[in-house]
Parts: sequence; C-alpha cells; structure tokens
Amino acid sequence: MLTILLVILTIFLLTFFSFWPEIGLYLVAFCLPIIGLDFYFKGLNFPLVDLLALLLLTAFVTRYFFQLIFETKDKITLKWPLAFPFLIFLGISFISSLFSSQISYSIYYLARWPLFLYFAYIFLPYNIIKDTKILKKTIIAMVLGSFLVLISGFMSLYGQDWRDSFFRLKSISLFGVYLFGENQNLIAEYLNVGIFLVLVLKFFQKKIRVKRFLDLVFIIMALGLILTFSKSGWITLSLQLVIYLWYYLRSKNYKPIKIIFTFLGILILMSPLIFKMEQLQNKNTSSTENRWLLTEIAIQAFYDKPYLGYGDGQFINLVDNNIRFKAKYGAPLDSHGMFQKVLAENGVFGLAAWIFILVYLFKVFYNSLKIYQKCNPWLLPLYLSAGGALFFQIFNTSYYKGKVWLPITLCLVAISLLEKYYAKKSEQSGK
Repeated sequence: MLTILLVILTIFLLTFFSFWPEIGLYLVAFCLPIIGLDFYFKGLNFPLVDLLALLLLTAFVTRYFFQLIFETKDKITLKWPLAFPFLIFLGISFISSLFSSQISYSIYYLARWPLFLYFAYIFLPYNIIKDTKILKKTIIAMVLGSFLVLISGFMSLYGQDWRDSFFRLKSISLFGVYLFGENQNLIAEYLNVGIFLVLVLKFFQKKIRVKRFLDLVFIIMALGLILTFSKSGWITLSLQLVIYLWYYLRSKNYKPIKIIFTFLGILILMSPLIFKMEQLQNKNTSSTENRWLLTEIAIQAFYDKPYLGYGDGQFINLVDNNIRFKAKYGAPLDSHGMFQKVLAENGVFGLAAWIFILVYLFKVFYNSLKIYQKCNPWLLPLYLSAGGALFFQIFNTSYYKGKVWLPITLCLVAISLLEKYYAKKSEQSGK
C-alpha cells in the first residue's frame, strides 16, 4: 500500500511540475535548508530538497521532449549558464575518476553531486525563471525557508542553562530528525544567505511600513546568526556587512572618515559578544585542530597525486585511512573547505578549473554591478547573499549543494533579465 501511494504521489508531482514548473521551483527554494530528512531507494539516499529537484528536473525534461516531438507552439528554448567553465571542471573530474582506485564509486559521486548540482540548481532554475515576478517569488520562498531555520534556532534556547553554561542557537530535532543538520554552523550557513535576501525584498517594496518590518526581520536574523557563535558565520557576515556598508555609505556621499567611524561603532557594540566568542574558542580547540588535520590530509594527498588527485568522493576514504584522525576523532569527515576537497580529489588541474568557475562568476557579478547597481540597488544584497553562501564553503562541506548554488543562479538570472530589460528600453528609445 505504501509503495502504491508513493507511486501515485510521484506521478502526481511529475504531472503537476510539468504544467507549473515555477511552483515546483518555489517548493525547492523553500526546502533548500532541509538537508536532514533523507529518502532511501535501493541503496541511494536523497535529501527531501534533492528529491524534489530531481522530480522537477524530470518533469521539465519530459515536457521539453514532448514539445519537441509534437512540435507545439510554446517550445522551451534551453539556455546553458556557466556551461563552459563547468564543463571543464566536470571533464577533469571525470578523467581523475578514471584513475581512482574505486572508479565506479568516483563516477557515481561525480554524477550524484557536481553533475546533479549543475542540472538541478543552475540549468533548471535558469530556464524556469522567465521574468522578475518568478524571481521575486523564488527569493520570498528562500527567505521563508531561512526564517524557518531562524525560528528553530531560537526554539533551541528553551531548556538551555543561560546563567551557568554557554548558550547558543543550535539545531533541534523533530521526532529524532535534525531537519537542518546537527551542527550550529549549518544554521549560520543558511542565515548568511537569508539575511541579505531580506534586503533584496526591501528594495522591491514601496510601502514604508513593509520596509520597516523587513528592516526588523533583517536585524533579528542577524542577531540569530550572531547568537549561533559560529566563527565561520561571523567571518562571512562581517565581510558581507563591510562590503554592503561601504557601497551604501559611498552612494550617500559619506566621507571616508564617517565610514570608518561607523565601522568602529559597530565593532564597539559587538565587543561583548566578541569576548564571549573568544572564551568559546579557547575552550573548543578540538574543532580547529580537527580542521587543521583535514587540511594536512588534503595537502598530503596532493603530494601523492598532484595532477589529477584521487578521484571524486575519495576524500572521506583518505580520512578513513588516516590512523591519527581515527584515533583522535573517530568517524571520518568530509573536507571542511572546498579548496582542500578539490585539491585532494581532482588535483591541481581540478583546482584550477574550480578557481576558473569562481573567477568567472566574480567577473560577471562585478561588471554587472558597475553597470546596473545605481538604478537597481537590490542587486548588491542579492550578490552578497550568493557570495556569502559560497564564501562559507571555505570552512564548510556544502560546496556541491543547492543551498549554495541556487542563490548564485538567481544572480545570473537577475543579470539576464536586466540585460533584456535595458536592451528593450534602448530599442524603444531608439525607435
């Protein structure tokens, strides 16, 4: 009976997503932070968000081929964002997997993570989002998802000893399931994304009351992130705020000395929490030592196989084979840092290809910011949201996940929509 119900539900979702793919995208965007609810099928496991993205991708491809075969009027014109830089990276990853000691597993890992990432969270949303209305609704869905993460974090304060022990926002379990992951860093990671998406929505609003409400939401979310006492979250948020305030204050013609004093004022207000963070870090040296050891394992792997690495998905096996790590920390962990991960698994060629993707994105974002930011102030917070998600992966393990790459895709979509808008406007003024 359960199997029959699941089959019926799958057919219903595929049909529904075929006719209304944008609603499927909103659902995926809302569920991005839900990484702890897994579904298993014949040895494969998919988090809820990946399962929804897979169904949406299947529905989209089915609809495309249906329109192609029957030559319908409303044909889908496929677009391939980031195709060239990603193709280089995927090609090098495939070659490195062919030299892996576990070829079939490495190729499976490549298909399951980097390849699925491209099609589900870059190619698919880029082709679904046709106008600013869908873009705004996708952003709203992501903000609602991040607010859900924030609420769960504040709920974790209930029952903690605020007086005699160190308290912080943590993950909570629902019926034994940690929907957003078990680590407070995962809470901070997604709040770094959601905080600046709130500012994007603020710039889209005209009513003063709504703008003030969104300012309040921004402050509460920033406070929630600070109270996670995630060092990675603090570093990322600080960088985001510095860039945002610098652009904002310069646009208001503030003198450099006033900008400096503004930053100093924020630093003074934060000083009690900074002192508390220092106390926590002095007690929690094992986390830093753990990450240093993971970095040493990556560097040693690079020395052993410098050009193409050990193959996709092999980093955790390298950690498992490290006697020192297992003796000190137990179960193996994946790389806490995207550069170490790619260096160990794909070598210097893979790392160069990955850096090429990042440099390409930076160039596209920076150039578009110079052209469009003045008339579209919502663009900068959108970029900071995506940049925060990506920057966080210098310290974390979500480098191949949708919650990092969907915000990046939204930035690419925004640039495409602005280019079309101004091209059309220029054409009309010319006529």
